[in-house]
Amino acid sequence: VEGPDKKTEVVLVACGSFNPITNMHLRLFELAKDYLHETGKYKVIKGIISPVGDAYKKKGLISANHRVTMAKLATKDSDWVEVDDWESSQSEWLETLKVLRYHHQKLLSPDPSNSLQNALPLTKPGRKRKQEPNRHDPVKKKNLSPDIKS
Repeated sequence: VEGPDKKTEVVLVACGSFNPITNMHLRLFELAKDYLHETGKYKVIKGIISPVGDAYKKKGLISANHRVTMAKLATKDSDWVEVDDWESSQSEWLETLKVLRYHHQKLLSPDPSNSLQNALPLTKPGRKRKQEPNRHDPVKKKNLSPDIKS
């Protein structure tokens, strides 16, 4: 929500292993919230911790169920940071952008109980992007400065 007298509402989302969750993970939310508040432009309305699922296949990764449980215990006294288990319950690893899109659509949903699982086309397995042949070539920039005549 924006306006001349209104601050932009912000939701902070942290994706990751949380293997296990630590006090510093929680502190990052507080630091980000404090910084955004100090700008005077933003109001943090929620923080979301989204542990990655078992399909991530990281060596030594504790089961998603246990990591979600630990994260929920770590945030049980928070009035604004919560744990969302949607990402961790997926059968395939998801790119962060897909997780962010899920949360964005969920936040915009008129029905807060709507999980949107059936509405999102996220059933494709996550995979790394292929590099395009010219992807790292220098970008030609236009000169945006006005022509100055002497």
